[in-house]
Amino acid sequence: MSRGGYEYLEQKLLAEKMKKKLEEAAQSGSVEGVIDLPSPVKRHVKWKMARTKKTGEMTAEAAKEIAEKIVSHFQLTIRIIFQYFVNAIYNYVFYV
Repeated sequence: MSRGGYEYLEQKLLAEKMKKKLEEAAQSGSVEGVIDLPSPVKRHVKWKMARTKKTGEMTAEAAKEIAEKIVSHFQLTIRIIFQYFVNAIYNYVFYV
């Protein structure tokens, strides 16, 4: 990570997100409308980006293993939350 630290990294990632939103809005033709600010950068994304070289490689093998565990845990959490809401909607629709 360069001298800017996590704050600089977060600003850089937010700027990239905003640029992407503006490009998507321009393609859809709705540039005149209000464009929401991008969502905050998740901690695990900042951690992973801080340990990734410009070439795309991780700074250390241990960091790569930890990053893989973090990503798999995040994906599992998303699947569990999704399944919870699917079950909640199913129960609401069929049992209310």
